[in-house]
Amino acid sequence: MARSKRVRRGVGKLLKSGMVGIVGLALLLGSGLARAGPPNPTASDSSANTAGGTNALVMTTGPDNTGFGYEALRQNTTGGLNTAIGVSALYGNTTGGDNTAIGVAALLSNTTGHENTASGAYALKSNTEGIDNTASGRGALIYNTTANYNTASGAYALYKNTEGDDNTASGVNALFSNTTGVANTAGGVDALYANTTGSTNTAIGLQAGLSNNTGSENTFVGAAADANAGSYMNGTALGFGAVLTASNSIALGNSSISRIYANVTTITGISDRRRKKDIRALDPDLGLDFIEKLQPVSYRFNNGDETERYGFIAQDLEQALPASLHDTIQRSEPEHGLALIERQNDNDRTYRVSYGELFAPIVKAIQQQQQEIEAERQQNAELHHALAAVEDQVAALKAQNDALRQSMEAQREQVTAAR
Repeated sequence: MARSKRVRRGVGKLLKSGMVGIVGLALLLGSGLARAGPPNPTASDSSANTAGGTNALVMTTGPDNTGFGYEALRQNTTGGLNTAIGVSALYGNTTGGDNTAIGVAALLSNTTGHENTASGAYALKSNTEGIDNTASGRGALIYNTTANYNTASGAYALYKNTEGDDNTASGVNALFSNTTGVANTAGGVDALYANTTGSTNTAIGLQAGLSNNTGSENTFVGAAADANAGSYMNGTALGFGAVLTASNSIALGNSSISRIYANVTTITGISDRRRKKDIRALDPDLGLDFIEKLQPVSYRFNNGDETERYGFIAQDLEQALPASLHDTIQRSEPEHGLALIERQNDNDRTYRVSYGELFAPIVKAIQQQQQEIEAERQQNAELHHALAAVEDQVAALKAQNDALRQSMEAQREQVTAAR
């Protein structure tokens, strides 16, 4: 009893003097201040356990564990190389090894999971069998049970994750709602916040990919880069406030972007016959008749950019198209309509025009015009031949007239001579 009092007084002096840290204090407490686990008579010095706190490491036979805090590593049996600092840290661990838990209830429920690191109150609190998870921040990966290879850095990062593997979240509330989605990467406060089952998404920036929930294989780069629906696939939103509006598409920047600079003037696209289906010749009414109805205009955007531009108005283009296509533009789902003119999936159903799609109708119009020119040329050639034939006939008639005139002159001379 006297020894115990002396130890307490010594610890108090060291704490006041700042000469002892958490690890040193744990060693001191493990020397007899607090109730620790029973000694292991077969363990060598290298397998020694260190316990500090009521009921810390009381059941263990596993080697090289450190438990500091009330009921830290309380139920550990054969697990080794674990470190628990905090009330109930690694409380339920039995055979799991190489775990580190720092914070109240960190890795509380872990039983057989190993090589996990939890730093922060309730971090990885529900983990039981998951391995190689890292959680840093209050409530990070709190509901993770059996999922593996996740990294959560930030309060409540990957908060609801239960079975999703291979996720990385950095930032407060990053991937907060994820449950079973796998292989997602989120960097930034609230990045991929609503994602639940979507997988293989990447979001970098404050609230990047905020609305995505079941969509997969999407990329959001930039603060507030997002989607206007949560189920798109294979889309990219790049830049501050860029908004994805369809699967298999790329959105560059927000509505204030007025220029895209590059060292090339064209984009090379795939045009392999093996990558296309339903190939047929362009309808005749999408040629010269359509092109003649186009109304080229000059204009400026009303977003503050005063640059004068040349082009078309989508509504005018729509009216120039055959009436049979109007309904396609108005009603079709994304990726099922007309590439030339699409109506965006937003509140205003904004029109978009793909100017490259005009190339084929222009070529069709040129071909039709050339056919008309060739037809007129043929007609002119036929008229020329007909005219030549007429000229030959006229020349023949003239020759006949000349011969008749000569004959008449000869007869007149004969009559004159006879008188």
